[in-house]
Amino acid sequence: MDEPQSKIRINEVRKSFGTKVVLDGLSLDIKKGESVVVIGGSGVGKSVMLKCILGLLIPESGSIAIDDQETVGISQNDRDRINDKVGMLFQGAALFDSQSVWENVSFGLMTKNHSQSEAREIAIATLARVGLSADIADKNPAELSSGMKKRVGLARAIASNPEIILFDEPTTGLDPIMGDIINDLIVRCVAETGATTVTITHDMQSAHKIADRIAMIFQGKIIWIGGTDEINDSGNEYVDQFIQGRTDGPIQMAVRS
Repeated sequence: MDEPQSKIRINEVRKSFGTKVVLDGLSLDIKKGESVVVIGGSGVGKSVMLKCILGLLIPESGSIAIDDQETVGISQNDRDRINDKVGMLFQGAALFDSQSVWENVSFGLMTKNHSQSEAREIAIATLARVGLSADIADKNPAELSSGMKKRVGLARAIASNPEIILFDEPTTGLDPIMGDIINDLIVRCVAETGATTVTITHDMQSAHKIADRIAMIFQGKIIWIGGTDEINDSGNEYVDQFIQGRTDGPIQMAVRS
């Protein structure tokens, strides 16, 4: 049986909340092993798209296929099997304060027939992969800096060697140097795992560093997608305004209207 050409295929997805349409026929095709970064202003639906991929939100219409398997409307057991392939780095790391660092990292492993000692061993090895020493394993997340929390979140995302990793604003809240450290870790960890990745970010420096292709959402649709070497000469006035950070342009006009 031939392998699917696309790891994730989103087709004409629509998601609304009451009368507010957030995703309005969004389509995006992501190849196996590819790193795609999705950019766009606040509230355009980037996080909603990730939540639809994870199954945390259900679209009203459209299709989301992973390895050619439709995921919209599937049973919880099927969803759990698909999500076993997925790691997620949440904005702000989203660590559990009631658990130690190693317990946070091994959270997904504990449901996959690993003993506590095995899970701890894997967690410590994974912490080393993101540049953290074993002596923080028993600390509480509240004892860590923002950068360390982000690295623990990354360790949790890659601990089970997932086929897909989703990154939600991985450098938000970090200073530029720590943000670049996280970018380097993402690039290295993705190369080691061979994972397919989808990242949402406002950080264009991050986007250039980690992406094979960059896509932009506007008014619930992907309005442009291309290689990182193409975005600075996209020929798209919405993309140009966004990456240049200008207040004047079609995006501003759309907000005012």
